Amino acid sequence: MIIKIKDILTKDVIHEFSSIQDIVRWMTSCFSISNLWYGHGNNNPWDEAIQLTLSLLGLPPYLWDNVYKAKLSIKERELLYTKVCARIHKKIPVAYLTNKVWFCGHELYIDKRVLIPRSPISELINNKFKSILSKNQKPKYILDLCTGSGCIAISCAYLFPNAIIDAVDISIDAINVLEYNIQLHGLEHRVIPICSNLFNKLKKSTYDLIITNPPYVNKDEIRYLPKEYSYEPKIGLLSDDNGMEIINKIISKSFLYLKKNGILICEVGNRMLNVIEKYPTINFQWINIKNGGIGIFKITK
Repeated sequence: MIIKIKDILTKDVIHEFSSIQDIVRWMTSCFSISNLWYGHGNNNPWDEAIQLTLSLLGLPPYLWDNVYKAKLSIKERELLYTKVCARIHKKIPVAYLTNKVWFCGHELYIDKRVLIPRSPISELINNKFKSILSKNQKPKYILDLCTGSGCIAISCAYLFPNAIIDAVDISIDAINVLEYNIQLHGLEHRVIPICSNLFNKLKKSTYDLIITNPPYVNKDEIRYLPKEYSYEPKIGLLSDDNGMEIINKIISKSFLYLKKNGILICEVGNRMLNVIEKYPTINFQWINIKNGGIGIFKITK
């Protein structure tokens, strides 16, 4: 006998659960036999279930070992059931169901005004930019270009406690989410939100480090993305010129805004070969990502 989703996704089933572990196991089964895409931070139904459950219960992910045997109230079970139905039937990503993600160990507010943080740049931050910045390099002025929720800017503020970070985005909606996250972390005097079309409102020769994860999906590709991506703002995904328009602007203008020996770190994903072909004379250092992800380069002024 093969279990079907209609057999186990019924509201009556929530009365059979007692603990967090019980509902996460059930949730994992539901996700496993549903046609879901895991591309927004998790890559399997178990982690997806843990994120959904703990986030809705107001618990950080690192507390799993301490709380998995804890009992759930009826109200909590009902809420979780409702969110599981939305995840399965509407394909809404977990982060938009909970309005919460963790990036580099830091909690962030997320809604449909911004992309869900998932950049492999997080690995570089977690590794303290080892082999990218020398031990003596402590950037004082950092630019997070195309900041979205501010995940990279806020994480860098924790990593470099003496740095000032300009967090730039063209979308005023994204800036509003960013401002909320800045206040959430008490970083009002160190992370500066700027609504700008890339470098337009910035001063030249300012930054020791520019980090950017710009849009690089082309119009043909977006039509074939799983439904989960349809909930994200297209302004954060799409770029003209076969996905290269914004990347080209960043490469051509970034050196004007870097100080001497300043560094640009840019994620271009599957546009990596396009970048290599278009700029054969630039010495790109392509960064190895151990936990998955391609197309992050470093160049030094």
